[in-house]
Amino acid sequence: MAGSLLGFLFTYFALVWTSFGQKAENAALPELSLQRSWASNVDIAIIVAAVLVVLIARKKAFPPLLVLGGSVLLAQVLKLYVLTRPPLDEEAVLVHNSFPSGHTTAAVAAVVAVVIAVPKRFALLVAVPGALGAGAVAAETVSLGWHRFSDTLGAALLVTALGFLVLRRWTAGLVVPPAVAVGGAWLVVTYPAATPSTLSGVVTALVVLHFGWVASGLPIFSADHPRPGSADSDGSVDAADSVVVVGGDQLRDGVQSSIRSVAVGAEHHLVTVHGAEGHQTQHTRRFHGFAAVLADGDRHRLVGGGLRQQCGRSGVQSDLAGHGDPSLGHDGSSR
Repeated sequence: MAGSLLGFLFTYFALVWTSFGQKAENAALPELSLQRSWASNVDIAIIVAAVLVVLIARKKAFPPLLVLGGSVLLAQVLKLYVLTRPPLDEEAVLVHNSFPSGHTTAAVAAVVAVVIAVPKRFALLVAVPGALGAGAVAAETVSLGWHRFSDTLGAALLVTALGFLVLRRWTAGLVVPPAVAVGGAWLVVTYPAATPSTLSGVVTALVVLHFGWVASGLPIFSADHPRPGSADSDGSVDAADSVVVVGGDQLRDGVQSSIRSVAVGAEHHLVTVHGAEGHQTQHTRRFHGFAAVLADGDRHRLVGGGLRQQCGRSGVQSDLAGHGDPSLGHDGSSR
């Protein structure tokens, strides 16, 4: 989130609030076209994305729908009522504020919402074609003279910032979004004769692809990707984890009560206790339990006599002696 927000602010202040930024963008701005374009149909993309989100995420559709609707609304509020474009270029023909682009916001929001809604393993598969489509919309709006380069880049960064906020990925993308913003601004100012529409499409696609990469849980460019020995996107655990099954399959849905201990540093572990009862997840599995980060000594005490007091569910009240991993102070028979 922080990186996208920084990139958004940099783009605005570097290209909209400076005379050299305005002059460079206005010099590259093509003549305004009043013809209708396929890029005007972004409303259809929003509707299709909303339907897909509801069908895929179902009861968990609110966060991606919030990104979808919130991005479009926020972009319009910022453009019309909050952000301004000071008159710093005497030769400018278009002087009204157009930052951020509503068309690009809608296109990127449609992709980001679906990326959030699908399982993590499919996030990048959705992001790749979605990035191409969003980039095409950005390039089209600039080529028709509807928007400047900064408008499209700012729109993409605004949507991804809101997307990371919904995903609670506060530090995700600290490098790529600001780098894209700085690089794009430098190219526009240094080479104003370059084709701004192509550059708009490329940087918009890069921002969307980066969001899809981070949402997929892949380690590159992600500051908070899963550590070795932690649960991955589909909940599976690798050999570095300690899993103890203590309850059994109470609901006959393949879900067992368990205790999971994952190393989160040299001397601490994340310990989670799950019982087969509670709220439904995306895969209709129900869990009841708690999670805590504990020092090694506290972890041993929890898995010993303190477990019964902490959890209190019949499915996980078994004595764990002889059923655990050696790292938990027991044998590894049920690992």
